[in-house]
Amino acid sequence: MTITLDDSPIEESPSPRSAWGTAASIVFHTALLGLLLLGPDKDAARPLPPPSIAVELMTAAQFAALTAPQQAPPAAPAAAAPAAEASPDSSAARPAAKAAPGATVRATEFFAGSLLAEPESAKLRAAMTTLDGSERLVQLCSIEAIEQIRRARPEFDPDTVVAYAMADMATRDGALVADGGAFRSRREWYEVKFTCRAAADYSAVERFEFSVGSFIPHEQWEEHYLTAAESDE
Repeated sequence: MTITLDDSPIEESPSPRSAWGTAASIVFHTALLGLLLLGPDKDAARPLPPPSIAVELMTAAQFAALTAPQQAPPAAPAAAAPAAEASPDSSAARPAAKAAPGATVRATEFFAGSLLAEPESAKLRAAMTTLDGSERLVQLCSIEAIEQIRRARPEFDPDTVVAYAMADMATRDGALVADGGAFRSRREWYEVKFTCRAAADYSAVERFEFSVGSFIPHEQWEEHYLTAAESDE
């Protein structure tokens, strides 16, 4: 895995072996090798083709510009259904609750911190420590969003999240609010909203709730700088 700290890509909704099995861990690490850190300069955003995880890097000034306070409070989340239990003889982790289309899900398990803590993620962890707190929050929450969507909505296979694709982000009470996010799954884009609060040291997510929105028509992609894959550009 190769990570650079300039505007070049970093190569690297999937979970730690101790939590949900060797097979899921291998899938996540394969995706992590293709990690693309997108900048807020949308003209330069070039997400990698699936399977990869792409999150955005930005300066503190750029983050502040994208997170102007908003008047309307966030919608009250609906509780997710209880997660199904794994069979006693199964080595796989207990699957996350499956969300109904359009439902708001409040997560009861969190994954970004554990994924980043794995030995294979050492270079990515080091790169993230060079960012200030607000920038690290965006990266951490984007990784969490990919894994939460993957688990709650198995019909999707997300590889990229852009928290500000359809509307600016905001911060409320220390949490990142992305009411106009988008994620890519199998070369198509879908709307997503999420609210994410991180631990004080930005090592893990402590609260996450989200809802998957509508399919984003292809004719809107250019306006929002979305592409099916890097090779399409």
